[in-house]
Amino acid sequence: MKISIAFLIAFLVSGCSVTPPTPFHIGDPVPPVQGCADYRTRGGNCWSLVNALQTVLDEAHAAHEYITDEEQHKREEHWVISLKGDCEDFALWSRQRLEQMGIGSDLVYAVTEKGEVHVVLSVEGWILDNRFRRLARRDDLRYEWIRIGRPDGRWYEIES
Repeated sequence: MKISIAFLIAFLVSGCSVTPPTPFHIGDPVPPVQGCADYRTRGGNCWSLVNALQTVLDEAHAAHEYITDEEQHKREEHWVISLKGDCEDFALWSRQRLEQMGIGSDLVYAVTEKGEVHVVLSVEGWILDNRFRRLARRDDLRYEWIRIGRPDGRWYEIES
């Protein structure tokens, strides 16, 4: 596993706190969807969570310009809500867009199949990732899941 010490220090110094592990495990069953089969009810209307997530992912990919923090901010790590940036900026923008729609999400810190440090957004087991244009199930990605960041700013270790 390739994790830069500088990344971890920057990650911890950036205001994110790491707290004791929670009972979240990759592969835990995704909660059943309420309402109309695979749809949700909001204001008396049915809507699909998967369609909403894919729409946000499409919006993000259409406008995203990948640029490293080193190139853009002259730092190894700098997290901002923006579609001009790297994976965590993409995930933060997607989180903000979903919040506007009333959909909660979690940031997830992972290591990819290539050993690269990566951040994605997770909603009920669905992953929004700047590396892929299609929505993915978390179990379909060959990532090592490390930490989950809740909307309140707390981070938890993921037990595998």
